[in-house]
Amino acid sequence: MKIAEGLKQIRKMLGLSQEKMSGDVLTKSYYSKIERGEFEIKACDLVAILRLHGIKTSEFFSMMEKEMQQSKYDYYIDILRESYYRNNLIAIQKIVNDLKHEKQDRQTKNLLAHAILLKNNLEGNIDKMPISQKNFIKESIFEVDNWDKYNLRLFSMAMSLFEIEEMNVIVQSILDKSKQNKDADFARFIPAILVNFLDYSFCLGNENTKVIERAIDQLKQVETSPQNCFTLIMGKYYESLWNKNYKNAHKIINFLHQIGMDDFVAKMYKK
Repeated sequence: MKIAEGLKQIRKMLGLSQEKMSGDVLTKSYYSKIERGEFEIKACDLVAILRLHGIKTSEFFSMMEKEMQQSKYDYYIDILRESYYRNNLIAIQKIVNDLKHEKQDRQTKNLLAHAILLKNNLEGNIDKMPISQKNFIKESIFEVDNWDKYNLRLFSMAMSLFEIEEMNVIVQSILDKSKQNKDADFARFIPAILVNFLDYSFCLGNENTKVIERAIDQLKQVETSPQNCFTLIMGKYYESLWNKNYKNAHKIINFLHQIGMDDFVAKMYKK
């Protein structure tokens, strides 16, 4: 995030006009050009504007660093997801190499765990993964007690590293926590976890009917809105398999093929 973008973000958070934001430090015209990226702001003017609104310089740059990290994470996740579903092993290997040379903070380790996992999946080497790599991925998942989007997203992709009994316990715990946890990120990743869990359960013949039924019921409760369309489709698919309504399940598979989801369908459990 550039300084100009950071100033604009703070101004909007404070609900200020450009004139109020710049105060008597700069003219409105000059300040507006800074926000548009036409002029650079002097360090003394930046400090003066921040001080005018009671913002410490250290807090401002800390916010910018956090935003930059967030952007990096989302950037890599998007590439990894696209590369995986397009079977682009070369792109994923490049990300593995790039991440190994970056500062190993929590987000970078989490991204590296994602990349290593997807690489082994595409190579068909999950069962042959070195113990050190499996432990690295699991450590990234359980790094903190209060799971956020980093743990949840990685866990949703790493289920094949766990025994089905372990998976049942973890998913049961997530379902219990979802009742009390009102965090938006937590709620957003639960459907993906449940879809992957159900696929894993059908592949391995999971006999824990209680947790399977809870997962299906949870997916059926997802709000019927456009952004949840895919989750609702997959929930209906696994519900059809559970009820042995294979005719309806095949209709959903055919629909996914029709909309160009061939690469995704190839990785799904099918009866």
